[in-house]
Amino acid sequence: MCLIERIKNNLSHLFNFKDSFTVGDYTFDLYGLFYQENMKYFGSKKLKVYEFNNNEHLFLKDIGQEPIDLDEVKNCFMYLYNHFIEPDENHMVSVITLIYVVDKIDEHMVRKIKKFSFYKSYKFGFYGYVTGKLIVVDKSTSTAYESKAAKGDIAKMRLIV
Repeated sequence: MCLIERIKNNLSHLFNFKDSFTVGDYTFDLYGLFYQENMKYFGSKKLKVYEFNNNEHLFLKDIGQEPIDLDEVKNCFMYLYNHFIEPDENHMVSVITLIYVVDKIDEHMVRKIKKFSFYKSYKFGFYGYVTGKLIVVDKSTSTAYESKAAKGDIAKMRLIV
């Protein structure tokens, strides 16, 4: 089973997926959206105590033999952040997850991937924050590498068999 089908099967209960997704200059093999809305009521639904929203955008791209350029990855995160995230008073957390599939990756780039971070907060965190997760899958060794924010996501997504 290919990686895209594995991700779709493992996360279909959480995400709504679209194949071959294009946004601006960026084309992805898979896009997934998770949206969660939480509300607390007092007595009846007319008396809302609070409300907050969480969402996650997952993008997957197979870049083959192209080398990974972390500056371009950072630019991609900024573009996706500006295009998809719209904070309001109910916004709590948004997560942008980028998964790149490569044929081969060198050890120097693995260290950079593990140190990669992307984080933005709104109004000192009162209106929530956005974090970016980077996962790179090496097809030659069947291993995946993740940034600090994505710790544990490889196991949760069951990317590697």
